[in-house]
Amino acid sequence: MIQLRTQVHVINDEKFIYKISQFRELQSSELGFTYDLDLVAGYDYINPDENDIQGFVSAENFTDEVQGDILTVYPLSESLGERLEELGYKVIDITKYKIHKSTVETGE
Repeated sequence: MIQLRTQVHVINDEKFIYKISQFRELQSSELGFTYDLDLVAGYDYINPDENDIQGFVSAENFTDEVQGDILTVYPLSESLGERLEELGYKVIDITKYKIHKSTVETGE
């Protein structure tokens, strides 16, 4: 696995923000890479116990099912950007998003 030198964040249609954290080359006859996406935040109620205000909340607020994603890119036929767009992701500037700390109890 190779860590990315730059931070790339993407958002999908369900309003989940992911960071592309690392990639690795596929061991196959065709040149390809898999990219790991780690959840940073998602759109939800900021503090459901006190009000109904929604916004982006940190990853701890969400189930394991959405904590990560993996995408495969074959660079001889498509770019990473094309693949992201095809899957409903858009590259974003993370500094333009306010992410609230999760209010969910972790049990620790």
